[in-house]
Amino acid sequence: MRLSPRIYLPLLALLALALTISAARSLSAQAPVPSEVAGARYRLDPASAKRSGARLLTAGARSAGFRFDPTVAPADRQAFLAAVAQARPEARRLIALIDGLVDVRIGPTGTRGAIGLTEVMEPGYRVTVDLGLVIQRYGSRGVARTVLHELGHVTDHAVLTDDVIAGLDAGVPAGWGCDDGNLGACASREERFAESFAKWALGDIGVNLEIGYKVPPPAAPLAVWGAPLARLAAG
Repeated sequence: MRLSPRIYLPLLALLALALTISAARSLSAQAPVPSEVAGARYRLDPASAKRSGARLLTAGARSAGFRFDPTVAPADRQAFLAAVAQARPEARRLIALIDGLVDVRIGPTGTRGAIGLTEVMEPGYRVTVDLGLVIQRYGSRGVARTVLHELGHVTDHAVLTDDVIAGLDAGVPAGWGCDDGNLGACASREERFAESFAKWALGDIGVNLEIGYKVPPPAAPLAVWGAPLARLAAG
């Protein structure tokens, strides 16, 4: 049966409207939330978040603490928290901003030779530390360095914009050699920052601690190098 123009044309209009709404819903559902904006996933205040288009690190997220996997033994949990407690106050305040984004696992990282691993998840991060291997190789000093290194990765990705990171990285010497394509002068920008963050947080440039990516300490005193981080923590 053929539809009369009086019926057919309104049906076409309704069909076009339905397709438009359907397409709009589809685009809305598929539009990805940006993982990073100018180098950082989150902003600390609503105005900055709105202006940049990044996510806001809410008061709820800031007030939350680390989430430990149920398999983490109480002693291992305490060892992880004790490492954080060793950090300078400014570093602890900075970590307190992002610790609610972090799921902590203790055990093998699944990556050959790696004693720590940070993975970007949604909406936060998973940090794995092989405490047994770290203690065997480097002792308690190595535990603190490894934990702070991994939390440096989280801090970097979560709240440090490209301009802040560029200034900090400029203060770290390039290093020497290019072992295995990822150590010394070949270390990535992310690893250079995480190593330097751990040194700043602990006030320990790593003398006699053969760990990490062979990244030299910052050229300036650690407190001077980390001043932008301290300002962010204070804000």
